[in-house]
Amino acid sequence: MRRYYIYLIVWGLFLIALSFIPGREALPQKFPLDKVLHAVAFAYLGYLSARSLGWWGLLIALVFGAASEFLQFLAPQRDVAVLDLAANEAGIVAGFFIGFARRRRALRTG
Repeated sequence: MRRYYIYLIVWGLFLIALSFIPGREALPQKFPLDKVLHAVAFAYLGYLSARSLGWWGLLIALVFGAASEFLQFLAPQRDVAVLDLAANEAGIVAGFFIGFARRRRALRTG
């Protein structure tokens, strides 16, 4: 389980770095690929949180997901988007429950 702490810290730092890269004007899209990318990136954060921190990981990851979105107004050419926040949080919850199920199975089997 300790290795997941390291993965969690590295992935969290990676997401913070991505959040502060200056944005550029996005072209209109029929399919919101950026929301899918948000959900996938934060699902991995939720997964790692579950594997390393248990139930507290869900709370910590949800706060991290919201904070990373709200702090984007500090980055040049970035803004806060409610749909990005929703994708972050949905990804965290989905990833968390997958990770939590795997954690329980790992603890049962030894």
